[in-house]
Amino acid sequence: MKRSLLIAVMALTAFSVLAQAAHADEFDNELNGLGGSPSITRRAEQLQPDDHMEVVENRTVDRNWRFELGVDYGALAGGDSYVDSQGLGANADLHIDPHWSVGVRYFSFFNSLTSEGQRVFNNASSQTQSGGPGTAVSVSYPLETTLGVVSFYPLYGKLNLFDMGVTQFDVYVLGGGGQMATQANGLSPYNSPTWTAGGGVGFWWSQHFASRIEVRYQGYQDKVLGQFGPSARAENAIITTATMGFLL
Repeated sequence: MKRSLLIAVMALTAFSVLAQAAHADEFDNELNGLGGSPSITRRAEQLQPDDHMEVVENRTVDRNWRFELGVDYGALAGGDSYVDSQGLGANADLHIDPHWSVGVRYFSFFNSLTSEGQRVFNNASSQTQSGGPGTAVSVSYPLETTLGVVSFYPLYGKLNLFDMGVTQFDVYVLGGGGQMATQANGLSPYNSPTWTAGGGVGFWWSQHFASRIEVRYQGYQDKVLGQFGPSARAENAIITTATMGFLL
């Protein structure tokens, strides 16, 4: 899948370069033809080529005091090394203006053991069944996380995909904090403070539909059952989400 995605990105890049080159050649030919008309030539001579003006197009999608609601799917990398975690979530953002927004993130995880985690548990179970000394294996699963975030959108642009339409996008960074819930086998759920920092790209397809790709770091604590009882430990995770949203 990664190879197919890379090929698609390379093809899209090559297509964009060729299109820009063709447009530049057409523009050069039009400029070269200016000498055929004396009136156009006289007007061109009156211009001041040293003067120039930079023009930046306005954003096409209004984001002044608008709500954005979204649902997302994502995965967690890091945390307990024996656990593979994915999940579903929901977002709500209040866009104060095109540069700033405040919002909340909620994410609920569903978990499974990695191949290494399953091997460790199978070995421990085999030793116990054969009468040997049992090996205690404690695994901590993320349950859910709730965050308050502030986002800043410093860069924006417009993307034309095969002349099917122009899409506006923003590159943004975010930071915030909240709560993370985890649970280890043999223990009750454990809640700890958490903080996050990351960024992403938001695509504004129309005045009402949007999507995001977001990657953020999240630090938190979990609690596992050790040799001398329950003990807390620091965890680090990277959460990657893809979101479909609706602008109110």
